[in-house]
Amino acid sequence: MIQNTKLIVFDFDGVVCDSSDECMVSAWNAWERSESRENFCDNLKRFSPKEKVFFYSVRPRVKGAGEYYILCRAFFEGIDIKDQKTYDALAIDWKEFIEPFKFIFYDVREQLRVKNIHNWIKLHHVYDEVIKTMHFFNNKSLLYIATLKDRESVQIILNNHGLIISQERLLDQSQIKSKLEALDRIKENTGCLCNNIVFIDDNITHLLEPAANGYKVFLTSWGPTISEFIDLANKHKIPILEDSKILIDKFGV
Repeated sequence: MIQNTKLIVFDFDGVVCDSSDECMVSAWNAWERSESRENFCDNLKRFSPKEKVFFYSVRPRVKGAGEYYILCRAFFEGIDIKDQKTYDALAIDWKEFIEPFKFIFYDVREQLRVKNIHNWIKLHHVYDEVIKTMHFFNNKSLLYIATLKDRESVQIILNNHGLIISQERLLDQSQIKSKLEALDRIKENTGCLCNNIVFIDDNITHLLEPAANGYKVFLTSWGPTISEFIDLANKHKIPILEDSKILIDKFGV
C-alpha cells in the first residue's frame, strides 16, 4: 500500500443506514428473553410513541449491542438519560449485565432474520447517497468498514444494495473492541500513515481517541444525531460532515 494513499473507513449504524427500528425490535426481544419471558415481535406495531421517542433519542449513544441493555432497563425503570455523563454512569453501574446481553441480542437478531429476512432488511433505512459514495471508494479498493455491529448483518444489507466488500476490509464486533483498535489494525495491515486514514462515525465518543492519535476523523450529521455530539465535535475541532459526497471531492483523486 502506498503511504500517501487515502483510505476511507466508515462506521455502519447511523452512518450507512439508520438501523434504529431493527435495533429497537432486537433489543426488546433480547430484553424479554433476558427476563425469562417468551414474548416475541418482528415489527414496530407493539411499540408506543413514548417507547419510540425514548429509544430514538438515546440510540446514537450506544456503543455495541450489549449496551442496548442500558436503553431497555433505563426505559422500564423510568430513568431519564439526558446526557452522555448519565449514560456513561449507567454503563459503569450495569457493566456486569452488558456483555451477557450482547449474546442474547445477536441470538434474537438471527432469529428475526431466519423468520423473515425481507422484513428484517426493511427495518433498515439505508442512506442512498452514502451507498453511492461507498461504491466510489470500493471500486478503487479504498473502502473499509469498522463497526461494532455483526459482520453478517452488515454484509446482508450492503449486498442488498449491490455493494460487495472483501472480508479483510470489514472489521466487525468479533474482531475489535473499539474504533481506535480497528484503525490501528488497518494502519498496520496496509502501511498507510495515520493522517491518510479517514474515519467517519456518528458517535463523537468513537472519534476522540482516533483524533488524538493522528487519524483524520469526521462526525456525520445526516442521520439521527445529538446536539451534545455536535458541541463536543466543535470543542475538539472535529469537522462535521453533512454530505458524504464531500468525501469524493476531498479524497477521491
